[in-house]
Amino acid sequence: MATTQKRMLLASKNGDISAAKLISETRNVWVLEVEKREVRVSKGDTLQRAFSDMTDALEWAEADPELIDHFVELMAAKPSPCSQI
Repeated sequence: MATTQKRMLLASKNGDISAAKLISETRNVWVLEVEKREVRVSKGDTLQRAFSDMTDALEWAEADPELIDHFVELMAAKPSPCSQI
């Protein structure tokens, strides 16, 4: 049986957001795979953080509010996966 890795985003305060896969998680650390590299991110780190939601990542990274609003509008217009057959 294949294991499914949770898709995550790694955001940094300098504005970078990268796609990642969650390898493991403890109370204090996320272990992610980013571009085929294993990356450990402390949950107490103030410069980078892992997210499962792009809107949260954009807000935390202090993206331009217009960019955040545009992303939210795009997601609202996209049909939800459960409504697709």
